[in-house]
Amino acid sequence: MSTQTASTNTGPWAGGGSAGGSIPVALFGQGGHEPYAGSLSLGLGHLTLRPESARPEPIGPVHFSMQGWSAPATACERELLRTLRGPVLDVGCGPGRMLAAAGELGLVAMGVDASAPAVRAATSRGAVAIHSSIFDPVPHEGGWASALLLDGNIGIGGNIRVLLERVAALLAPCGQALAEAEISDSLDVAYLAVLEDSAGRASAAFPWARAGAKALAAHAARAGLVSVATRTVQGRVFLTLERRV
Repeated sequence: MSTQTASTNTGPWAGGGSAGGSIPVALFGQGGHEPYAGSLSLGLGHLTLRPESARPEPIGPVHFSMQGWSAPATACERELLRTLRGPVLDVGCGPGRMLAAAGELGLVAMGVDASAPAVRAATSRGAVAIHSSIFDPVPHEGGWASALLLDGNIGIGGNIRVLLERVAALLAPCGQALAEAEISDSLDVAYLAVLEDSAGRASAAFPWARAGAKALAAHAARAGLVSVATRTVQGRVFLTLERRV
């Protein structure tokens, strides 16, 4: 896979192939020593997302617990799901904990993830998930009532505006995306990242992005989505972004 380098969140990355036929780029946690696939297969371990190399501006690492990713949805996450209408598209569904919770709440839901092991983990829980880039054709395009972009998944592809434009195209008119932002309100960065496990085994570099609520709302506006609600729950920040027609 190839990667492209840019230093701001206006870079050209589209992420793993797009509906417009863009050049494929490296994907989250893949390549190299495949730490993501290894942790998924075990359902445990700790992973760190960090810049591939030193940058002029400091970007702190992000630490993930595979046990947390694989565990059932938390009470606060289930409450957030109750604010959504189905059908729900979980973008970057991982091992499917939110899909499982959506099903328990009576919501029709489907996940999409570029990691085959993640999709296998999701479907093993009885969830519906497809192995694909979000930028490739997705069933029911333009008909999803809700979309999820949680656990940092606004970073997919390294260009938040491009990702949100794609999500907007997948949503039905007046559909909503529930997107998780960074705690730092003004954070807005795009960079080449690697994922590594606790033994220091790293993936290939891939484009990624992070944004706080203020920056995320601005990207959403440029993508045809309007921020209609912001919630802070247990130290996490969530925006409800609505497709206006």
